[in-house]
Amino acid sequence: MKRQKKFDCVEMKWEIQQKLRRQYAGMTEEEARRAQREKVMKDPILGPFLRAVSQTSTQGRSQRG
Repeated sequence: MKRQKKFDCVEMKWEIQQKLRRQYAGMTEEEARRAQREKVMKDPILGPFLRAVSQTSTQGRSQRG
């Protein structure tokens, strides 16, 4: 007998994608990416992480080339 799921990961992913499509509707791809990056940079957890990763990748390129 199949159990009833309390949480559906696929449904949650679909709902989040629909919300994001509505949020960035009418923007060009570049505008949407810029808005997403700005939002992430303001996040107290993801912002510092993204800055550190960006800084590390930039330093790696300058040392190689």
